[in-house]
Amino acid sequence: MARRDGVMRELRLTGGNSAGRAADDEGALIARAREGDTTALDELYRRHRDYVYTLCLNLCGNRDEAQDLLQETFVRAWRGVRKFAGRSSLSTWLYRIAVNVAHDAASRHRCMTGVLPIDPPPGDRQTVDDVRAVLARLRPVHRTVLVLRYNLSLSHQEIAGCLKWSVSRAKVTLHRAKRAFKDEYLRMAEMDEGEA
Repeated sequence: MARRDGVMRELRLTGGNSAGRAADDEGALIARAREGDTTALDELYRRHRDYVYTLCLNLCGNRDEAQDLLQETFVRAWRGVRKFAGRSSLSTWLYRIAVNVAHDAASRHRCMTGVLPIDPPPGDRQTVDDVRAVLARLRPVHRTVLVLRYNLSLSHQEIAGCLKWSVSRAKVTLHRAKRAFKDEYLRMAEMDEGEA
């Protein structure tokens, strides 16, 4: 857990004044990107690629496929950057695109398996494998909200924005997803005990 937290901190902007300056800077980058400035596009990609890749990996379960989804997400984003109105954060907008890209790919390939993005310490391998197996059995919508909440640490409001839902729908779906995860986890544990 500490390793995951450390990696997540490395990927995020730190708090305080630097975060405010980074947000202001990001607004300037977005404005330049809308004008076709490829340097601004490159910088926005650099800032957001790790989070978007993590989301894609969790949704498709395959590192090569996640790379493809990442690239497709940013291709779609750059084609539509002029339409980005700023009603949500850029990251929420990118997550929404990534979820749509992953769902489109899943419809074509039926490959939504759910994977945790960080390799666990050796002693935790079985637990992570169990979680991955449970995620693979969940409905894609449940897997998506669990990944957005617990892997990307999005709030209910951010999940709603990402999926173009109401906040209450995000809360209800997350609640149902947690219950489905628990039920499936217990079902798999019972099956394992029966085989032993």
